[in-house]
Amino acid sequence: MPKSVLTCRECNETGYKTINCVAKETNHSSEESLSVRLIGQNSDDSNSFLKKAKINNCDNVQALIDTGSSCCLLKISVAQKFKLKFERAVNKIYGFGNQTMPALTSIGRIKADIEVDNVKAENISIYVVPDDAQSVHLIIGRTWLDLPHIAYTKIGERVHIGYREDELFRNFPIDEKIIQSALNVLKQLSQRVKVCRLKTLPSRR
Repeated sequence: MPKSVLTCRECNETGYKTINCVAKETNHSSEESLSVRLIGQNSDDSNSFLKKAKINNCDNVQALIDTGSSCCLLKISVAQKFKLKFERAVNKIYGFGNQTMPALTSIGRIKADIEVDNVKAENISIYVVPDDAQSVHLIIGRTWLDLPHIAYTKIGERVHIGYREDELFRNFPIDEKIIQSALNVLKQLSQRVKVCRLKTLPSRR
């Protein structure tokens, strides 16, 4: 007789019972718009952005630096391996440039410290996703990359990450006016997209 497959009724993952689920009872689902830049598993571009990371000082986490991702994503098996408690958070996550069809749905959310190349940021919001959603353990997005004390650049085939005050980055000019102008343009484009969507909605009779 074939063995029955254990399925958790809490998060619908296989391999364990509900009593052993690391998810909490609370559900923090929201309509927050999350997006990721889907990168081919074997692409040369993705290999340039692969790093070894730490989550809550746990080593050997394979991470992908994804500047096109608005959030950080972690495989559920890694969360379970490191016994990271997460709260229920079912959020639709969209592929970059496609806000109509979600690429995947998160299972939960944790708060944890992430460290890459000896650069650390604490209490980062990380969404937990099914194992088949991504090839790497962890996708590091802009919730970590855009922190004011973190800087990064790609030189040749290598991505360099450091603190903003490190010698490599501290002399980089930052023009606040240019940054604000870019933000204003993005805001205007976002408003135009919303207007276009409203115009294309079918009228109700």
